[in-house]
Amino acid sequence: MYEAASQIRLGIEPYLEIRSAKSPAVAPDGELLAYLSDESGTHQIWLRPLAGGAPWRLTDMPEPVGAIAFNPKSRDLLFTMDCGGDERHQLWLVPGASGVPQPLTDDPTVVHVWGCWAPDGQRIAFASNARDREHMDIYVMDMATRAARRVFEGSGYREAVAFFPDGRSLLVADATHAMNDQDLYRLDLESGAREALLPHEGRARYAANRMKKDGSGFFTITDQGREFLSVAFRSAADGTLSWIVERDGQDIEAVALAPDQNRLAYVANDRGWNRVFVRDIASGAEFEAEGLPPGTVGSVAWLPNGSGLVFPLDGSTASPDIWHFDIATKQVKRLTDASKAGLDPAGFVEPMVASTKSFDGLEVPFFVYRPRCKAPEGGYPAVVVVHGGPEAQWTPIFRADLQFFLSQGIMVIAPNVRGSTGYGRSYHHLDDKHLRMDSVADLKAVRLWLREQSDVNDDRVAVYGRSYGGFMVLAALTEQPELWKVGIEFYGIANFLTLLETTGPWRRYLRAVEYGDPVADRENLIRFSPIHKLDQIRVPLFIAQGFDDPRVPPGESEMIYSVLRGLGRPVEYVRIPHEGHGFARIENRRTVFGGVARFLREHL
Repeated sequence: MYEAASQIRLGIEPYLEIRSAKSPAVAPDGELLAYLSDESGTHQIWLRPLAGGAPWRLTDMPEPVGAIAFNPKSRDLLFTMDCGGDERHQLWLVPGASGVPQPLTDDPTVVHVWGCWAPDGQRIAFASNARDREHMDIYVMDMATRAARRVFEGSGYREAVAFFPDGRSLLVADATHAMNDQDLYRLDLESGAREALLPHEGRARYAANRMKKDGSGFFTITDQGREFLSVAFRSAADGTLSWIVERDGQDIEAVALAPDQNRLAYVANDRGWNRVFVRDIASGAEFEAEGLPPGTVGSVAWLPNGSGLVFPLDGSTASPDIWHFDIATKQVKRLTDASKAGLDPAGFVEPMVASTKSFDGLEVPFFVYRPRCKAPEGGYPAVVVVHGGPEAQWTPIFRADLQFFLSQGIMVIAPNVRGSTGYGRSYHHLDDKHLRMDSVADLKAVRLWLREQSDVNDDRVAVYGRSYGGFMVLAALTEQPELWKVGIEFYGIANFLTLLETTGPWRRYLRAVEYGDPVADRENLIRFSPIHKLDQIRVPLFIAQGFDDPRVPPGESEMIYSVLRGLGRPVEYVRIPHEGHGFARIENRRTVFGGVARFLREHL
């Protein structure tokens, strides 16, 4: 390799040792902060006083912890945990946020989707496929007796979103049609009767539903009848929907209602970066939480006394930590200090946004990460990274692997091809079913943009993706084999028909809505599947797969590896036992990403 940045002599190992703090939850007394940190190698629950002081680890579970939520009336802390990333989460409780965790559910074959606490803290609601592995029912558990009662039984997927203030009914989000096409219902817990709250034509998404304490209605983030997600209020009196926060060309991605019920905090998506605002509901006056490093904010919560906000921030140059915004002083501060492993974040790279026209004139946006070092003679080698989903958006979060590539003088390009979220409903649906390969054509357009850059070596360009992004890698290498020097894919889709047969039964029909029905759309699914064109792959391919993955089961990677080996093509396959759709344990991240770094060094 040519000489690049000052950190070129470092391997990828220090980058992988950078830790994260995420998923903050504040105790109702306002004195204690809980969050997830992987300081120990997997995400466990840590605690620290909000007023300041050293943090301590609460849990030492054998598996990574998922979601966490305080009882609204005490320090009882609920969390979820699966086994080996299989997404069959169980519910656990740590009474008083102290002592030994207690299991609330204990069937490792069943998926439990965390829902919500009742306002009085005496019950919880959740979804589960205990009755039928293909369908999610709604359950309510009495926390005193630990007895769970099935309060709704139905086909398809649904979640318990929130208790109504009187505790007698539940807000349920039903995704029977698709994850991005929901219906909201009020479920009476005594009679079992359902009332449709926001009937609509066409698709609509609902998220972050926040109840008014007086029962007058609730706030929701929705794109009902519009292109972008906005904040609306659904009145209990007449069922009308009034729009509270709308931003031109931007999604609202999180919202929190202040304890005084007069203000909202919300998070806006500005070209992939997030901005946090506080708005007075009555007047519409608002201000921004300024002074934050650029990045993404996955949630926002008020302190119980309304004096400030707590939220996680994750940025390209700011690895994940928990932050606080003081309403009175308008000052921000970082509450956690996850290890940076001795690396200076000032040396990390923040991307810029660019775009190019695709085959049909559609403008396709992408992020460009340029190394800090001068381009060598012949230009930078480059890695094009494709996000998964496909219903997702590439955003400028911290990625240890990408920052390492950049330190080695490798440019990184991260496109948001059609089908990505964050650019409006119409853009989001441009890759549905029979339009699947149009997104692959967008990837080609981004690759051809790279060809026109004078500081890029056109002979040294890799394509890299995970999950659906792994499919995009395989599609690129089979549809556009002449454009790529190297391929890297984790748990990618090889065959849409076998995927729909083997993916977790509770999510099978939701994937069929996106990709196509295995009967009605069979010909298209065969046409889109890279498994039938693997003889077109001529370049080295790196594959990694978790063997407990319920979303893209190992069979997909096994097929790719077996066929390419049979064809005598250069392929390397890393199998990781006891991991799911991602690599949650530090030792496995070292294995996988260390392998990626070596593979690129040898082949790019």
